[in-house]
Amino acid sequence: METREYVMTLYRPRMGVGTKTLIALSMVFWIPVGALAGLLFYLFQGLMQEQVTDHIRVHLKGALSVYDERESLLEGLLTQTALRPDVQRAFARSEVDQLQTLLLDFGKQNAFVSILAAVDANQRVIARRNSRSGDAISIGDTLATALTSGATASSTELVSSDFLMREEQELSNLVKDIGVVKFVAVPVRSGDRIAGAIIAGMLLSTDPWLGNAVYGRFGVELALFAGNPREPMFLHATTSLPRSIWALGQVLPVDVRSEIELGRAYAGVLDMAGYPITAAFEPLKDSRNRVIGAIGISTPFQPVDTAVLSAIVQGIAVTALLGLLIALLSTFFVHHDITRPLAMLTDAMRRFGSGELGTTVILKTGDQLEELGNGFNVMADGIRRREERFKKHNEVAKLFMSTMDMDQLLDKTLRIVVSVTESQLGILYLWEDEGNCLMPHAQYGTTAQLTALALGEGFPGRAAKDRNRLVVHPTEASAPEVNVDMGFMRSIPSEVVYIPLVYQEKVLGVLVLGSTRSYREDEELLFDYLADQISIALDNARMHQRIHELSITDGLTGLYNRRFMNTRLEQEWARCQRQKWPLSILLCDIDNFKAVNDNYGHDKGDLVIKEVAEVFRDGTRKEDLVARYGGEEFVAVLVNTGSEEAMHLAQRICDAARERDYPWMDRGATLSIGVATFPEVDARSFEDLMQAADQAMYQAKTNGKDRVIAFGTTSV
Repeated sequence: METREYVMTLYRPRMGVGTKTLIALSMVFWIPVGALAGLLFYLFQGLMQEQVTDHIRVHLKGALSVYDERESLLEGLLTQTALRPDVQRAFARSEVDQLQTLLLDFGKQNAFVSILAAVDANQRVIARRNSRSGDAISIGDTLATALTSGATASSTELVSSDFLMREEQELSNLVKDIGVVKFVAVPVRSGDRIAGAIIAGMLLSTDPWLGNAVYGRFGVELALFAGNPREPMFLHATTSLPRSIWALGQVLPVDVRSEIELGRAYAGVLDMAGYPITAAFEPLKDSRNRVIGAIGISTPFQPVDTAVLSAIVQGIAVTALLGLLIALLSTFFVHHDITRPLAMLTDAMRRFGSGELGTTVILKTGDQLEELGNGFNVMADGIRRREERFKKHNEVAKLFMSTMDMDQLLDKTLRIVVSVTESQLGILYLWEDEGNCLMPHAQYGTTAQLTALALGEGFPGRAAKDRNRLVVHPTEASAPEVNVDMGFMRSIPSEVVYIPLVYQEKVLGVLVLGSTRSYREDEELLFDYLADQISIALDNARMHQRIHELSITDGLTGLYNRRFMNTRLEQEWARCQRQKWPLSILLCDIDNFKAVNDNYGHDKGDLVIKEVAEVFRDGTRKEDLVARYGGEEFVAVLVNTGSEEAMHLAQRICDAARERDYPWMDRGATLSIGVATFPEVDARSFEDLMQAADQAMYQAKTNGKDRVIAFGTTSV
């Protein structure tokens, strides 16, 4: 909505308030002044309290995101483990020793996991890291949900000390009666059925990690309360500070509990043994949607001194009474002269308070009222700038919440940052671990050819190395990459800021902003906010990208998995139908692979699978799709490729596989490859075409192996 402007003007002869008071022989003037002072006091107090409350709510959202970070990481790691063929076989056969070894290795690699168990489809424990097994395990509805739906399930639950003792005696010693555990249950499939699930739990009780992480990131104290329904809630985890206001075992304050038990959030001021704090809490619910606790943050709060307020009110009242008694007859003389500017100020404040932020007051009285009007204008300008900054913050936050794709995120981020900072130049470098350098990924306002920079090289490299914001007034010789392209000419910015993007002590990149003017002090504060938000968004996007790659690739070979290949094959089939293109499928099986496993072990068998995957990766084109189809089978989809070209490519792969050397094996690994090409094969669906390739591969097996056969033929 467009901001409307109200300009109010008043001119009168200059005369001091003291002179007016002497003429009127009255202190009536102080009554409206006192009223104005009180109004300003309560307006400012309400505004500050609202800002503090909004600020603490924002930090609470940040704390909740920290609370969920490890859960997301754990889900990805467990999902990757559950997709491993050896894990699926171990569950199908209930191999206790192998599963126990798996859990021990997983626990060593992820020390933050307190509870690990492998359960069957009946929720009975197959293996733990210790030797206990066979008992039924119950964690609310989480495990049942994972086993019935076949999808990952997670929840926060209350567990007894006996539950923890079954996992480890030391865990039971950490809690008195109950503990708070964040559970993740990932189902494990064996063929088309669910054979069981891997359960992992992170004990939050007495663990200062969450509180310290929130304090380090936002500078606020965290408190995690928990308790059974209709029973007192006690503090289970907080920040490990020398003088923390929270202590383990402390009971949840009554004001907070009355809201939390109703499933509502709380935000306000609490009196903690005479020490006021501003706090915000959210209900903590288990998998059955029961309120089992509360998670919140707090920060110190200094209330207004009521004694000072009482003295002000008493002084104003006494002064007003004396003035009224002394100058009843002269009140009318000064009333009109004094109340007009006050009424104007009051009306301006009313308009401003109702949301008309464009309100301005112009008082030309030559006395303290003019100074008061100027002060109001200064205050209004500050609030308008702050409001504008909040809008910019919201724009950035919305972008980060709506975009997880890395390429889109980088381009959109740079454009909106350039817009909100009113810059003419923007460059976004990302740190590449593989190249150990800063690589430019997005640029705005410059056509310079940007190159990779080592740590400490150039201004971006210096900012990344020192991890401090660097402000430069450049010349063309000192920083040629920051020339601003203005269409008709190129210009050097007046000021360039190099902002390192750091998240959890790791440098993610450098943001470069340049302007033809010098940046204001409040804009420098905006830079820090943007850097924090961009760093978090980049880390989230990278994590999202990694999880996505894990979900579509085979863990052993790095090729696409069967599920992703079927999805893409369906898409490519439809595209070839529309474009009238040929489509070829190569289906391959490693010859005598079972003998390799039986004679040399599964580790050597995995090496052969990796080598064959490398042969396919080297032998196919960039536009081809290659996947591990299952076990020792591989498939390649060749779009817009006829049968003759497909046969040549398949033969090259077959020859390359045969030439691979395995020093530990007395023979090489050969392949049987079946080729099927549409439209030579009368296929009505991609499944029909895949079936034809499978039949051709079977024929290659029966004809002596180590060969390529197209569907409908008997030889290469």
